[in-house]
Amino acid sequence: MISMKLNLFAIIGSLCLLLLILELIRRRYLKERYSLLWIITGALFLTISVRLDILDGISRFLGFSVPSNALFFFGVLFLILIVLGLSVVTSHLAEKNRILTQEVVLLKKRVEDLEERPQRLPESRIQAFKE
Repeated sequence: MISMKLNLFAIIGSLCLLLLILELIRRRYLKERYSLLWIITGALFLTISVRLDILDGISRFLGFSVPSNALFFFGVLFLILIVLGLSVVTSHLAEKNRILTQEVVLLKKRVEDLEERPQRLPESRIQAFKE
């Protein structure tokens, strides 16, 4: 079983993680889109730290001989899902960046064409100058 010092360290670590997440949300470093996932993760860490029997039950149900192996497995699974989600977001942003770059190039070309074309006054202004 886990010693009392280690259990207390896990609880304090989970609370620090939750406070860090809330501070990142408050300072707008972490977008609302991802904040819910991180708050749920911090809450799960805190719950497992306080109630070790939950981790033991999940470990026995899934067939892990040591509860820390189950925790490690879920941690790796969580990281894989985070990386997959960030890859999707990065791919979407890369496509938007490509489209934006093409639009900027077209606008730049249009401005250059307008600057090279000789300035012609409208017919009504030409008539005004003649008079």
